[in-house]
Amino acid sequence: MFPKAPAEEEKEPSLASRLGSRMFERQQDMARLFGTLIGAMSSIFSPGDAARTVSVRVAIRQIFFTGVQALPLVGVIAVFVGATTVIQVQLMAAALPTDFLGRILVAIILRELAPFATAVVVAGRSGTAMATELGNMKANSEILGLASVGIDPLRFIVFPRIVGTVVSVLALTVYFGAMALLASYALSQMMGSSSFSALSGAFSDALVPEDLALFLIKGTGLGTMVGWLCCHYGLEVQTSPTEVPQMASHAVVMTLVACVIFNTVVTAGFYWIVGPPVH
Repeated sequence: MFPKAPAEEEKEPSLASRLGSRMFERQQDMARLFGTLIGAMSSIFSPGDAARTVSVRVAIRQIFFTGVQALPLVGVIAVFVGATTVIQVQLMAAALPTDFLGRILVAIILRELAPFATAVVVAGRSGTAMATELGNMKANSEILGLASVGIDPLRFIVFPRIVGTVVSVLALTVYFGAMALLASYALSQMMGSSSFSALSGAFSDALVPEDLALFLIKGTGLGTMVGWLCCHYGLEVQTSPTEVPQMASHAVVMTLVACVIFNTVVTAGFYWIVGPPVH
């Protein structure tokens, strides 16, 4: 009887193999990520009046939770942001004319802080709830149950939530900007720096027609990212309930990163078109 040859040691994968495997995994992740968005958006063209009615009801409930119930929180944050901005401007440039103050407030509050801070609040509050809800549904096989009876989860669960977050972010951005500017005006009056007519005239002069496009692009884009990414990572939960809080946290982090990048790119493009805010 011949002795057995010693078992060959398993070779450790090469660096190129590990990199290739990692890149393939990332491609798969990106394909699933954009598949969620494309599938949800394309579901609007699917037939069925009853299905549309259900989706509208889900979207309305999402708007109530994300938009209406967030009004007190967004209002408080907006007031303090507006007050802080005026204090900083008055400390650094007290001798500047009201027209300059108006341009700074429009550039900082209306164009930047209002949409971005609103998206952050919605992501932290409603995004976490959406990711947790969908993660629990996935872990409890509710998503599988819906699919098994012919109900498209992207149409009935993801799409209404994306619509709800987009509408809520747009509305809350307007509310945030109004509350922040009112706080700015009230504090500037207390500090005796400008009158209402002078400040309102400065706001009007600082605003340009392109600001409407900026508002719509930022509000729609940021709202879509919050709803899309939080729903996607909620659906990435497999079968273990312990994955739910991990994915909810991951969803919020990835949403905030995406919002920062999107907001920066849009702002850069806006000022490349209209020129610097202060000149």
